[in-house]
Amino acid sequence: MPGYKNRLTAIGNVSQAPKVNYTQGGNPVCNFSMATNHSWTNKQTNERETLAQFFQCTAFDRLVPLTENLQVGQYIEIEGRVKTDSYHIKCKGCGEQIKQWKTEVILTNILYLTNKNENPGNERTGNQGNE
Repeated sequence: MPGYKNRLTAIGNVSQAPKVNYTQGGNPVCNFSMATNHSWTNKQTNERETLAQFFQCTAFDRLVPLTENLQVGQYIEIEGRVKTDSYHIKCKGCGEQIKQWKTEVILTNILYLTNKNENPGNERTGNQGNE
């Protein structure tokens, strides 16, 4: 059986400014979101259509300094593993517990495709190195 990997690579724009929090042990964690677009031509109308997909991203350890100063709109490439967790919330109307799902990308690498001022060519990478 082949060795499958949980790996996602996506190119898009930062859609939500980074926010740094700390674990109970004092380690920094940076969370932000990015958006990608998928475009196609509608065969019935012959018009161009676009669908945005948003990714919640989490960076740990040495990737935090590379992600904490990202700007909304900045063009980046991310690589990481997909992690899905579930949790329960109480329904306000009926009082029952409802299962919710959260999917995020745990970053292992980031590449700046443009700098904060949207000028191409200022590429920086950070490899988490835990693959």
